[in-house]
Amino acid sequence: MEIILQLDYNLIFWVQEHCISSILTPFMSFISTITSSGALWIIISILLMLQKKYRVVGLGMFISLVLVFIIGDQGLKPHVARLRPFVDFPNVPLVATPPAATSYSFPSGHSFGSFASAMALYLGLSQINPNKRFWGIIALMGSVVVAFSRVYLFVHYPSDVITGMVLGLIVGYVAWKIAVYCWTWWINRKCEIEYEPYTFKRKDK
Repeated sequence: MEIILQLDYNLIFWVQEHCISSILTPFMSFISTITSSGALWIIISILLMLQKKYRVVGLGMFISLVLVFIIGDQGLKPHVARLRPFVDFPNVPLVATPPAATSYSFPSGHSFGSFASAMALYLGLSQINPNKRFWGIIALMGSVVVAFSRVYLFVHYPSDVITGMVLGLIVGYVAWKIAVYCWTWWINRKCEIEYEPYTFKRKDK
C-alpha cells in the first residue's frame, strides 16, 4: 500500500509541475464540468433512446450510469472514504474550483461513469452498426481525457482514475449485456417480428 501511495503522490505532483498551463486549464475544467454527475453521458443516452435503431444502446448507457451510482457513489466512496488530494495537500494552489471537501476521492466518479458509458456505447454500436463503432472509440478516448483532467485539477489521485477506468470497462460490459437481455425480453413479450432482437435487422418473412 505504501508503494501505491508513494506512486500516487509522485505522479500527481509530476502532473502539477510539468503539465499545468493557462491554455490547458480551461479545457480540462470544461471537460470535467460537462461530465460531472454523468451529465453528458445521460444526455447522449436519452438521445439514443429516442431513436428506435439505437434505443438499446442508450438503454445500455443508462444502465451503466445507474450501476456506477450504486457501486461507486453509494458503495465504494463512503466505505473507502479516501480524502481528495487538495484536502491532503491544502497548500497546493488549485487551478479551478474543486468539489466539496467532504466528498470522497476513491474511485473517481468521472472516470467510472465515463468509461462505463463509453464501453456500453462501443459495444452497442459494434453490435448494431459496426460502421458507427468509431463513435464508441472516440468516447473511450474522450474518457481518457476526462480521467486525466481529474488528476490535472488535483481532485483525484492517479489510482482513483485508474480504478474508475477498470471498473467502468467492466460495468459497461455488464450493462450492455443487461440491456440486451431486457430488450430481447421486451421484443419477445410484444411478439415483435419487424426486427431481430437487439440487432435491428429485419427478419425474413
